[in-house]
Amino acid sequence: MRHLSVILVAGFLLVGLPALSGANPPDIPDGWHKVYQFNLIGHPGEYTGRCGEGNRVFVERDARGATMLITDGDSWDIVECNATGHNRAEMTTRDAGHYAVFVRMLGRPGGHLNVCVNTYEDYLAGETLCLVGEFDLTRGHGQSRFGLLPREIFDASLEDLMWEMDTNSDFRIAQFRVYEIPEE
Repeated sequence: MRHLSVILVAGFLLVGLPALSGANPPDIPDGWHKVYQFNLIGHPGEYTGRCGEGNRVFVERDARGATMLITDGDSWDIVECNATGHNRAEMTTRDAGHYAVFVRMLGRPGGHLNVCVNTYEDYLAGETLCLVGEFDLTRGHGQSRFGLLPREIFDASLEDLMWEMDTNSDFRIAQFRVYEIPEE
């Protein structure tokens, strides 16, 4: 009888696991479907590896003014992953107005990321006023939570955008998740 109880409990747990693995984190509304994710990774120095299919962007820890160009494309994708040294990362987005982007900081407590977003044209003209938007994240103690970012900082449908990124020496990783907003 005892073995039967253990088998029944194990069976119920196995049936429930697939439902849990597909569930959204608590900060993301039920019914929203994740379509893309990428990681911004703090690298200890200049990155010399390859991008591969990793959906990741490398930026130096303690970076000042690292850049990533956001362009309009056919999909959400990392085109160039290296934002270290004098390199510029590049990302394409698609229909940013139909998607919600959430971010959370992982890694060491105290890790910091600041992103200033301008149009590419303003960036080339030397304007660094964060005209499109800005976000500032610091990794605290305890569980990391997702927060919603403004869509404008990903919307390159009218003109290309330039992210200027500053990090500190404790910055390790920022995880971005893109969810399609369901039509009501």
